[in-house]
Amino acid sequence: MEHRFANKVAIVTGAGQGIGKGVALRLAREGAAVVVADYNANTAGATSVEIETAGGQALPYVVNIANIEAVQRMVADVVAAYGRIDMLVNNAGVVQTKPMLDLAVEDWDRVIDVNQRGTFFCLQAVAQQMVRQLPDELRSGAALADVLTNQLSQPGGKEAGEPGLAASYGKIVNFSSIAGRHGRALSTPYAASKAAIISITQSAALALAPYRINVNAVCPGIVPTPMWTKIDQDRAELFGAKEGEAMAAFIQQVPLKRAATPEDLAGVVAFLCSADADYITGQAINVDGGFEMN
Repeated sequence: MEHRFANKVAIVTGAGQGIGKGVALRLAREGAAVVVADYNANTAGATSVEIETAGGQALPYVVNIANIEAVQRMVADVVAAYGRIDMLVNNAGVVQTKPMLDLAVEDWDRVIDVNQRGTFFCLQAVAQQMVRQLPDELRSGAALADVLTNQLSQPGGKEAGEPGLAASYGKIVNFSSIAGRHGRALSTPYAASKAAIISITQSAALALAPYRINVNAVCPGIVPTPMWTKIDQDRAELFGAKEGEAMAAFIQQVPLKRAATPEDLAGVVAFLCSADADYITGQAINVDGGFEMN
């Protein structure tokens, strides 16, 4: 397990802290070279140092994913540095707690630009690169069925250790949220953006299936990260509560009676990026201790 991502290159957005940092550490521990992408140079650098101190390989990269040109530049720079991209974890996001009737246009735009627009264009830019990396016989979706059928009918036709054409040629994991499962009166743009990510995941899974690129989403619940600290503080201010009360109340609704850790999410992401998940695509998986069930 410690080496299942050897010789693989992963981009993790929002990897400077919280869940993204946990994912970056996990993928690096399993052998991936990890691009620690974050808008904050200090946190990106700190995560990279932690990875390298543990013996892993990391590249800190400062990027605002709401800027499409910056995202495209990041992809080009990563390819220049490593020659390829095998995994993308679209984790970067922002949240705002505010009553729906009080939302301003700039409140809506800020959340949607990062969470929805940024996630999609990161996915698109990396997927375009993944397609460019494909063997020649897989670059034409029309030819794929014949190639795949031919290989599966002759299982001994590949060299030992060489990936078969039925294997995945790229893994993309998008971070949605349990907030994307239904509306939220106090975080309307956030819930809308996370619902959109589930839809984007399904659309991308369909579009990229001919190229054997898997696209899935994870939906976290309550995770004590800087984002959830902000949610708790905002709710305390709105309702005159003490800090910590909102998070504690949410945790009491979790059947497993605890919050998630970044490692809980990182384990699921690592699975979805592995060969064990080659036949899984277009799925949105709740990682929430049973808060949402479907």
